[in-house]
Amino acid sequence: MELAAIYHRPNSEWAYMSTPDEFVINLRAKHNDLSKVEILYGDPYDKTLTEANTSKWNYQVKELVKNLRGVSADYWQVKLSIPASRRLAYAFRIYGQESEQFLYDDRKLAPFSETSLHDLVAFRTPYLDPAEITGLPTWVAKTIWYQLMPDRFANGQPTNDKEGTVAWDSEEASATNFFGGDLAGIIDKLDYLQELGVNGLDLTPIFTAYSNHKYDTADFWSVDPAFGNKEDLKRLVDEAHRRQMKVMLEGTFDHLSDFSMQWQDVHKLGAKSRFAKWFKVKAFPVRYTLSADPNYAPDASYAMFANNPHLPKLNLHEKAVQDYLLEVLTYWVQQFDIDAWRIGTADEFPPSFSRRLVTHLKKIKPDFYLVGENNDTGINTEGRPLFNGGVNYPLVEIMKDYFLDEKAAVGWLIEATNTQLMRHANPTLQGMLLSLDGPNSPRLLDLCHQDKQLMRALLAYSFLQIGSPVLFYGTELGLTGASVPANRACMKWKADEQDETMLRFIKVLADFRKAYNPLITKGSYEWGQYSSKYDYLSFTRRLGKQRIFALFNLGYSSIKFVLPANAKLIMSQNLIETDSRLGQYGFVIIEA
Repeated sequence: MELAAIYHRPNSEWAYMSTPDEFVINLRAKHNDLSKVEILYGDPYDKTLTEANTSKWNYQVKELVKNLRGVSADYWQVKLSIPASRRLAYAFRIYGQESEQFLYDDRKLAPFSETSLHDLVAFRTPYLDPAEITGLPTWVAKTIWYQLMPDRFANGQPTNDKEGTVAWDSEEASATNFFGGDLAGIIDKLDYLQELGVNGLDLTPIFTAYSNHKYDTADFWSVDPAFGNKEDLKRLVDEAHRRQMKVMLEGTFDHLSDFSMQWQDVHKLGAKSRFAKWFKVKAFPVRYTLSADPNYAPDASYAMFANNPHLPKLNLHEKAVQDYLLEVLTYWVQQFDIDAWRIGTADEFPPSFSRRLVTHLKKIKPDFYLVGENNDTGINTEGRPLFNGGVNYPLVEIMKDYFLDEKAAVGWLIEATNTQLMRHANPTLQGMLLSLDGPNSPRLLDLCHQDKQLMRALLAYSFLQIGSPVLFYGTELGLTGASVPANRACMKWKADEQDETMLRFIKVLADFRKAYNPLITKGSYEWGQYSSKYDYLSFTRRLGKQRIFALFNLGYSSIKFVLPANAKLIMSQNLIETDSRLGQYGFVIIEA
């Protein structure tokens, strides 16, 4: 038995409340190293006085199940009922493949014996208060999101087009051109989106800003006039809700535009400005060093976002700034009934402010969804009851490394995926967004080297993962764009410019995800046969008596696959049933 591979961390994603009445415990060990694991558990205060006048802990015993099988490591799990005292104590009895046994408690990993059991010092939880569960609204795990950039989606009200707006899709997308897309255009296309199968709208920033993308917000209190007005937003939210669709707004709240009223006041008055403490200014007057790139400054007398002198960073530790942001974030929820915020660089929020924000928004709308978009998804772990959503970039990058870049073998994919699945509690995983592409990345079809079969295989695989899928507008029509701003092209509304095959595929994929949503979000994950040599993998998702089996072949050669007699074929690609073969980039998903 390789003792160094055995690992558990109490009071973390390895030991957490999943519901007010259930506690989940995980343990890692070397692959195929253990034959069985038992947990000794109970109320830490449930003790009996022995004849020797010593106390004996009254524990129960339950066997763990092998929850995830990997290549180098296996993960064991058990779900326990929380005692009436709402405290748990526990230790592990570990059985090797031979006759060896070990006791693993909070102080030691030692050979199991009467002596080690007598000297047991159990892992212990604090008081398990249900109020500390970072609740996830029930609707989140059922949502398929559609992320869109208003200027590039549809023009429904030409009268609000700003001066210089060009005709729809009349030229290539650039960093400076405007095509007239607006909120009215989104309303006009809600029936299209509903038919597509998405039930969540993710709108990139709609607030007043200088750019076409609006991430450089100048005024968080107003809708950009080129997109319409507040009445248009209210109508959009109401019409979406009427179709059982949720609406999420995006914003970056760690900086403002240099066109903002606050920064203009600082620029004019310097240290005497009432907003001087709102920003991280090193010296007055505020200035920066010019470079060949107008959006890059090698040096400045103030902190900048991404070294962009036009995006001065806010001092998020300043109470006046926190009060301002709290008012802004609250306003759009109260007045327009939006369902979610997607906050960029949310990891820069002080934890105390994040907790204040979460508490405040939950009072206003208990089922509100708050997404923190950060490269470090750890913001949602380690017992910090902060945002109930994130963007699972690590898991997405693992998928891309295997499917697209050929950087990894199948065995690596399995191990890396297991590591990410164990990095978060299951409710946290359910609250993660899975974005394969977006406003700041190449289009998915470009990432797939223009190979639509590969693109469909990756999409199908991603829709089988825990977390809410996010489709970037136009993915269903085969939009391309290898870099910013080409990836922000206009939506193709002419039928002869659309990829009807991809459109039908996305509709089928969305229907599949909705039909099997409980299994995909809550079911077990069991890896099956795989081959690094021939580049294929399989796995099973299981919940109760329901089971889905999936097989993906990325290898150059076809592989043998025989459809079981009683199985239901859900989706497939490159499956030749007459020859029982699955070709390159082929996949099959069945219910068996």
